[in-house]
Amino acid sequence: MLAKIVLSTIIFVPAMILKQFSSRQPLLLILVPIVVLGILLPLYHMGFMRFSNVDYPIGQWSQWLVSIPWVGVSVLSFLIIAGAMLSNLIFNKHEFNPTPTYVPALIYATVATTLSLISANIPLLLALLSILVGINYVLDVFRNTKALAPYFTAGFFFGVAAFCYPPFIALIIGFWICVINTRIFNWREFLLPLLAFATPFLYWVVWKYWFDQLDTLILFKKLITYNPTDGPDWTDNYTKSFGIIIAITFILALRSFVFLSDRSSNKARGIKRNFFILSLAIMASAAISITFANEYAPEVILIPITFVAGNWFTNYRYSLIAPFAFYALLISSALFVLHAYRVF
Repeated sequence: MLAKIVLSTIIFVPAMILKQFSSRQPLLLILVPIVVLGILLPLYHMGFMRFSNVDYPIGQWSQWLVSIPWVGVSVLSFLIIAGAMLSNLIFNKHEFNPTPTYVPALIYATVATTLSLISANIPLLLALLSILVGINYVLDVFRNTKALAPYFTAGFFFGVAAFCYPPFIALIIGFWICVINTRIFNWREFLLPLLAFATPFLYWVVWKYWFDQLDTLILFKKLITYNPTDGPDWTDNYTKSFGIIIAITFILALRSFVFLSDRSSNKARGIKRNFFILSLAIMASAAISITFANEYAPEVILIPITFVAGNWFTNYRYSLIAPFAFYALLISSALFVLHAYRVF
């Protein structure tokens, strides 16, 4: 009898969560900061969190944040909550789903919080916020007579993202492909976004020149060492299981995201096609990070998994596998959090 009750609870609770977040109830977004703060603040207080020490411009400036008690984890929590809210706003604004949904905010907060337990990367999360703003401007362009202003703004925010996390320089290539996919060729729509993309780096060069620090202009520094990594060992079954579930979820959700039904409008097709192109550029930055900086940054999957899986989970009524993938994602995240708390 007890086994039946436990099994019913395991199935019923995630099902109700998915159903509620897929409905038109914006008040459910209150749960996002509660979940993020409820996990990160106690974990930091217990001394079980560690921050990534990246040798990038923003990374150097952000080290003092993590050295001050509560400041680092507060900034980390704010970036995750802001990213969850902004991704959900963009998802609903550009009608990735015909009706409003709040699943993307839950997916972003869950995955970002869980990945931060491995190693919190503040510059990368800040860059993801800037990418979301840039994506919003890119997706705003559809059969517009004038697109220079939104493209210039998008290029600037992509440049800010690349300045915060240099491997995101791949975004400019994805951005140009989106322009080709959306409009006929216009050389100004390629040149001006490039100039906007380079603007943050120009300010940084001027800053270094003013303070006579031109010898530190190098963006990528690759340290090769045989010493063991500091901090806890996260190469366990909980980490691997969570990563495998994210990969499987993304692959399964990709089919319904890329191959749209015949009833989909041209605008919906164009928006999802452009987002998919930008997602490929975002994920390409992981290869750049590993190759030139010897750094593994799993957080780069945050934006792609939020929109692709969010679209799939929202339409769970048309997929037999989607609810079970959603349950697996939440359960693996919960097990990971409990493991981070040293429960087992």
